[in-house]
Amino acid sequence: MTENSTLSRAERERTELAERLEDPQLLDQAVEIQLSDDPDDTCLAVPIGGRRVAGQVTVEGCDQARRVVQALVSLPGFPCLRDGGFYGPSSDDDGDRPRTIKWGLRTGIRDDHGASLARMWGFHDAGVRAYVTEQTWRDWRVPVTPVPDFDKSISKPTEGRVYNFLLGGGEHYLVDREFVCSLGEGDMEALAVAAVINRAHLPTVVKVMADRGIDQYLDLGCGMPIRDVTARKGAPPYPVLHELAAQGRGAARVVYVDRDLSLFAKSRIWLEEDPRGPQWVSGDIQYMEQLLHSGRMQRVLDWSRPIGVLLHDVLPWIGDDGVVTEAMAVLRTELPPGSALSITHAADFGDEHKVSRLSEPFGAAGIDFKPRDAPAIGRLFGTWPLEMPGLVPPHRWHPEHPYADCEYHDAQAFAALAFKPEGSDRA
Repeated sequence: MTENSTLSRAERERTELAERLEDPQLLDQAVEIQLSDDPDDTCLAVPIGGRRVAGQVTVEGCDQARRVVQALVSLPGFPCLRDGGFYGPSSDDDGDRPRTIKWGLRTGIRDDHGASLARMWGFHDAGVRAYVTEQTWRDWRVPVTPVPDFDKSISKPTEGRVYNFLLGGGEHYLVDREFVCSLGEGDMEALAVAAVINRAHLPTVVKVMADRGIDQYLDLGCGMPIRDVTARKGAPPYPVLHELAAQGRGAARVVYVDRDLSLFAKSRIWLEEDPRGPQWVSGDIQYMEQLLHSGRMQRVLDWSRPIGVLLHDVLPWIGDDGVVTEAMAVLRTELPPGSALSITHAADFGDEHKVSRLSEPFGAAGIDFKPRDAPAIGRLFGTWPLEMPGLVPPHRWHPEHPYADCEYHDAQAFAALAFKPEGSDRA
């Protein structure tokens, strides 16, 4: 008897998977399942996460299949858990035949001729990497980076849905509304005014980008791409990004990116039916390199030509300065020359108008919120020269902003736009 044969099945699987998994750290989250009364008769179930989008376990017979399902059914990381049925040809006596338990997102992607390419559920471990890099560019439902757990996100407020509520949209939950109301009437109104001012900055920067020849746009941390904004002071509502882009350049490509899958799930139908063909990528900008290098991102944009990137009211919701600095450095390096970068970012305006006072209640609700000062925001552009008028509140960036008559501090944010110099690879 060899030394390896004395190991339990789960121990042997752990050794094998450590070499095969794209994300070996997932082994720390693996579930060891007892398949029978024999203490060595176990199997290992590895959850999805990172680049791993599916998994499966093959066991002997219905009884072992039932044990696996019961062990995994309530655990995170095993979505769409199902008994995949018999493994191999059937017979009259199938009670003890091998059965395969599968988990992962179920999409059933097909090629242009209707032939099935692959199903993420039940896709073998060794093939996950190939599936991600070759197939998932077709499907927005496959996150290209780690993203927050959806089941948990609906039990607590999220920055995207809170922002949607402040804008007067309808894509939010009771938990989001209760959180905003808990801040008090004054802070709630101040945040709403700041959100609308920030949103009204979008048409101007898109027009400037379009005038410079940009016809593809990347909206990072887009939140809910709602159709309009609650009118204030008689200002008209504004169309969403892909409508603005179409006005500027006609056949423009727009890609929305967010890590909150619940937001896009609500807007999927009207986006998919839009004749302008806006695209969606599920991912987190905190993993910028993985996001930009993903198969889907590489295919939905042409990286040989300039891209207009929007980071509007996104970076304040990442509390780690190091993560923000690294993500922005990667973004600036990867963008082609001639690309544009537009940022709006929360900031304090003197002791009497410190939006950072809200960091504590946001943090207590599980949301990072970190306003940054003007020098720190300016450094997010690296060496790229800022377009005039430089770094100013959004409603002072262009004289035709509909809220230009608001107080300087009402935006509670700074805004700037920069273009990557032609012929430059500088970050």
